[in-house]
Amino acid sequence: MGSAVRKNTLREIRGTFGRFFAIMAIIALGVGFFTGVRIVTPAMVNTVNKFLDDNQLYDYRLLSSMGWKEDDVEYFRSCPDVRYAEGSYSLDILTSGAREYVLRAHSLTEDINGIRLTAGRLPENENECIIEDGRFKIGNTITLSGENSESVKNALKTDTFTIVGSADSSMYINFERGTTSMGNGEISAFVYLPKEAFDLDVYTEIFVRFQQDMEIYSDEYEAFMDGRDKQWESFAHERADMRYDELYSEAEKKLSDGRAELEKNRADGQTKLDSAKNDLDSGKEQLDRQLAQLEQIRDIAPQQYSAGMEQYNAALADYEKGLAEYESSRADFEKQISDGETELKKGEDELRKLKKPDIYVLDRNTNIGYACFENDSEIVAQVARVFPVFFILVAALVCMTIMSRMVEEQRTQIGVFKALGYSEGTVMGKFMFYSGLAAIIGCVLGYSLGTYIFPKIIWKTYTLMYIELPIDYLFDRKLALIALAVSLICSVGVTWFSCRVELAETAASLMRPKAPKAGKRVLLEYITPLWKRMKFLHKVSIRNIFRYKKRLFMMILGIGGCTALLVTGFGLKDSIAGFADMQYNEIQVADASANLRNVGDELPEELSEVLSENTEDYTLLYTGAWDLLYGKKVKSVTVNAAETFEGMDKYFELRGMNGEKLVPPAEDEAIVSHSIAERYGIKKGSMMKLRDENMRELNVRVTGVFENHVYNVVFLGRSTMEKQLGESVPFNYAFMNFPEDADTYKTTAALSKSGNITAVLVFKDLKERLSKMMSSLDYIVLIVIICAAGLAFIVLYSLTNINITERVREIATIKVLGFFRHETSSYVLRENLALTALGTAVGLGTGILLHSFVMAQIRVDLVDFSVRILPKSFLWSALLTFLFNFAVDLFMVIKLEKINMAESLKSIE
Repeated sequence: MGSAVRKNTLREIRGTFGRFFAIMAIIALGVGFFTGVRIVTPAMVNTVNKFLDDNQLYDYRLLSSMGWKEDDVEYFRSCPDVRYAEGSYSLDILTSGAREYVLRAHSLTEDINGIRLTAGRLPENENECIIEDGRFKIGNTITLSGENSESVKNALKTDTFTIVGSADSSMYINFERGTTSMGNGEISAFVYLPKEAFDLDVYTEIFVRFQQDMEIYSDEYEAFMDGRDKQWESFAHERADMRYDELYSEAEKKLSDGRAELEKNRADGQTKLDSAKNDLDSGKEQLDRQLAQLEQIRDIAPQQYSAGMEQYNAALADYEKGLAEYESSRADFEKQISDGETELKKGEDELRKLKKPDIYVLDRNTNIGYACFENDSEIVAQVARVFPVFFILVAALVCMTIMSRMVEEQRTQIGVFKALGYSEGTVMGKFMFYSGLAAIIGCVLGYSLGTYIFPKIIWKTYTLMYIELPIDYLFDRKLALIALAVSLICSVGVTWFSCRVELAETAASLMRPKAPKAGKRVLLEYITPLWKRMKFLHKVSIRNIFRYKKRLFMMILGIGGCTALLVTGFGLKDSIAGFADMQYNEIQVADASANLRNVGDELPEELSEVLSENTEDYTLLYTGAWDLLYGKKVKSVTVNAAETFEGMDKYFELRGMNGEKLVPPAEDEAIVSHSIAERYGIKKGSMMKLRDENMRELNVRVTGVFENHVYNVVFLGRSTMEKQLGESVPFNYAFMNFPEDADTYKTTAALSKSGNITAVLVFKDLKERLSKMMSSLDYIVLIVIICAAGLAFIVLYSLTNINITERVREIATIKVLGFFRHETSSYVLRENLALTALGTAVGLGTGILLHSFVMAQIRVDLVDFSVRILPKSFLWSALLTFLFNFAVDLFMVIKLEKINMAESLKSIE
């Protein structure tokens, strides 16, 4: 590009900075939203990954029903690819006080599952502890409740701990703490104790960390872990079997030694008894002989007889005492032998019952926080697949309009350049430099601000559910290059497309102004009664709207696109934010549920009393996790089997997607939740196959699809299961309603104390958790709305500015003719209002389609969002669009005032 053309281009930028800024702003907004939303998930994952990597979160958690010894830890440490292996203690404890809490106590580890100290210090002795940040104050004490089991009491060396610090744990990155059979079934917080505080012979778990620092959830990590489960199950079983054999041998040896000792004691004791009996018998014989002699001298020697009888009586008393001692010793001996035989029999029975231990090799996906974060962070990524593309399309549309208009304005200058001998490439370069520079500046600004602001804002919401971590700025080179390429295509590309037609003309043709478009009659003119009654200026505005069809098309598309984005943004909030309220206020209307154990066809008396005393009403079901077989794939679903569906609407409203009441499933039939029907192609009338972990199968016909937003659920009759499985199906679950004036916490605690209830879940608490979880989308929606507002403002400003620039001579003419300020602005801006109305109408309809498409992309496992847009969302979208129009009009009125009538009316030549 020649120096003269370069100077001319720079002068053009200064002279039309509003247009240059509009291109720069629209690119910055499009790129900012495009890169900002797309970088959120990688930035969040990077932040959590850094925390988990710094603290060496385990790759495997190994559990054995017999526990682990230090030798097992050493063995696992020597296995291939292992960086760390460490034994750990954990147990659930119940605290005493005005309110009881269930805490999950862990031993502090050295290399794996590190903690981040947020206040205080680490424990220095067995009477000190660290607790979850924000739960309890440092300096307070935790005292174990007397209601803890003996095994829990014996597992700890002390029952009182002083809190010396608070911390975040790599094992608990979100608010979920798991469930327990203690207290109300919910764990309130975690607590860390020194290993010395535990009084256990074996570790309750072993954690393993491999020689890897790969990013969490990455394909690389999945490939690294692929196939290791079976290998490590083999390792764990080998060590557990050794432990079993060791315990079996020890027990067998103890029994053998005990049996030998018993026989020895039996023999020794019998010998002693026999010896004592012989001595007693011998003494008795002597007494009998002595008595016979005394009888012989009774009459001959009375005095000697009397003295002899005294001796005899004393000896007899000693004999009887000895006999009593003998009988007592014999009874003790027989009891000892009997007790020994009983103990041996008990030991033999226990040895026969001794089974090989249950082994569990659990990977990170069984950690609630780790698994939840993958799903929750993916929500933003799913939104990012759709919205940014729409923003870029609108930005490209505006750039095309601006540059097309600029090229048309510069026709004469292009002709002059061609006449002076400049090549088409040089002339083209002028316009491409103009748009390209604006695009590059806009891209740099948009990428910098978008990738910095978006993650920080959205992550702030996620800290309601996850631990507070400082989110680091993440530069994605690939994303930056994509953004730059898209920016240049939207600016330089459309510039080339706009210029090529003009440059194809000759210099002479270009230096002649284009003939204005001929006016045409519009459709309204054929409706004579209506057209006659319209004011003259209104007729002019209508003709102008349809005269400039390109501008009409661009305005409708631009404004319609912005309105559609607003509708979609508000619709996202309507569809997602309220699903928990809908689920637990309208569908799953029970107050709580309970997991049951040891319940057959009839309720145990103790459980029946507990339920009757603490609930208004309840119903029993079987529930279990089954695999849905579809094609060659499987999906876990929750199967609920009811004895009867009569009165089920007090606990679960089984209604269709249109609100109609469903017919309960008959034998060999089932009804499924909408998520199953939609995602896995299960329709009314379809046959469905279910299989459990024991390879038992159910084949049922689907007779209905019910509305449900949490979990993938199947309802069928208990009789169907029993018939197809050929065995009794136990009740293990209950829906419950509490009395109106009941204290939920006390009621839950009372229910949890039953030996037949393992956990109680209050649906109100679950609703609050889910609402918090989805609140992260509020900021996304807010960002969408703000960006759509900015986009709408720039579109309206750019297109209105073009409209005024195109018609500056016309506007100058009507000002010369004596139009007042208000009349002049109305003459021009009335068209804006009409075009905004048309664009808004198109946008409202397009928004419905875009919202449906976006919702189809947002897939969260175990959640089925309702696709809905409330009437107020349409209203707000329309009002905001018109508000942006009025704001632009205020700026344009000032520009109209600045039009110089004399300069504008000069001839083009």
